[in-house]
Amino acid sequence: MVNLLIGLGLPNWAWDIIALILTFLAILILIRVNDILRKREIIPIYISRKVIHIFAAPIFLVCWLLFSGDYYSRYFAMVVPLLFVLLFIAIGTGMIKNEEFVNTMSREGKPSELLRGTLFYAVVMVLSSIFFWYVPVNNTLQPVWTIFVPTAILIFGPLAGGDGFADLIGRRFGKRKFHIFAEKSLLGTLAMFVFSLLGTLGLLFVFWLVLDPIYASVNVTALIIPILAVCLVCTIVEVFSPRNLDNLLIPLFAVITLFALTWFGYPYFLWHIGPIL
Repeated sequence: MVNLLIGLGLPNWAWDIIALILTFLAILILIRVNDILRKREIIPIYISRKVIHIFAAPIFLVCWLLFSGDYYSRYFAMVVPLLFVLLFIAIGTGMIKNEEFVNTMSREGKPSELLRGTLFYAVVMVLSSIFFWYVPVNNTLQPVWTIFVPTAILIFGPLAGGDGFADLIGRRFGKRKFHIFAEKSLLGTLAMFVFSLLGTLGLLFVFWLVLDPIYASVNVTALIIPILAVCLVCTIVEVFSPRNLDNLLIPLFAVITLFALTWFGYPYFLWHIGPIL
């Protein structure tokens, strides 16, 4: 999308390295700010953790717009969550000691917690970078700039916004509880659906605001049914998800829903895999 070094005659990959660094710093700032707020007891641990859950992936997706958009840009972007995957594994297995990081990112302050939902969240970010980059490529490894594929947005709208706010609102205000595989609340379930919609629409708005309209091959009306379907399915999945597995099951069923929609006249969502590996 952007290469501020192009006037210097440098290739796109040189700018992609800078974009990678900026993306990594943006995520670190989010974590660091939450760590400071937690230490000063401005927010409790469970809110600190959910704030990171809500904003980490959206910040990461918005930072995609910093990259040049070349066919290899997705791999530079992938490095950011991959570093966190390796960090979570190292801390969770005891290879690295970082008590502050554990306290900010876990429920109960146990390093092993980073090997569950937190790790799954980062893994989904890695896979989304590789397979669901918003600029597809064709058989000649050239970006298809006339097509905008929002698959990753429809994954992280429910996963980040929906699932994050469902826990915050359900924990604070949800009085009518029910238990299937984990304790949920009616208000939290409603929040899951509402904030899945808001998160998805918010990310789409940012991308459409930045991208030239001629590159957005799908109009708003074409997305209404897919967005509603994905958010509804993800809400149901969240209700039935066992604890610590929702970060895997929500994106999985979001993708399954998008594939299923191709059977009902939405071939657009057969995204362009292309020669990306």
